[in-house]
Amino acid sequence: MRIKLRTLLNRATECMGNGMNPVVKAAMLEVVKLAYEEGITVLITLGHRSFAEQARLYGQGRTDNSKPIVTYAKAGQSLHNYGLAVDFVIISEDGRRALWTESEKWTRVAAIAKSLGFIWGGDFSFYRDIPHLEMSGGLSVRNLQQGWRPNLISQIADRKGEG
Repeated sequence: MRIKLRTLLNRATECMGNGMNPVVKAAMLEVVKLAYEEGITVLITLGHRSFAEQARLYGQGRTDNSKPIVTYAKAGQSLHNYGLAVDFVIISEDGRRALWTESEKWTRVAAIAKSLGFIWGGDFSFYRDIPHLEMSGGLSVRNLQQGWRPNLISQIADRKGEG
C-alpha cells in the first residue's frame, strides 16, 4: 500500500525543522507533492541544521574516526545552517525502503525542484551531492556569515500557471 501524501508532507515539515526559510520550505513541500503526483515518493531527511549539529557532523570521521566523513562544511559553512538547503531520498511506494541507486526518478525530482528555483547537488562540479537541494538567492556562505539574508521569491505560483 502506498504511503499517503499527507504523511510525507508531515514528515517533511518535521524533518526540515523550525529554522527553514519559508520560501524554501514551501517550495520543498511542493516538490514532494508534485513528485508524488508523478508516482515518485520523496522523503525529506534534513532541512535546517544548527551550528552545533554541523560541528558534530564535521567532526565525524575526523575527531571520531569510527564513522566516515559526511560533510566538508564546518559550522556556519553549510546552507543547511541558514535554512536554505534540504536533503532528500527517493523511497519505495510503501515508505519502507530508501532507493539510493541513482535513476531517472532522481533526475525527475531534480528537474521539478529546479523549476521551483532550487539548485541540485547532482549538478555540482566539485562533488556530486545527489540528495541535496539548495536555494541561496545568489548569496554565498560568506555573505550569510556576514549577516546577509536572501530575498527569495516563491516560484510555486509561476509554475502552476504552466501547462
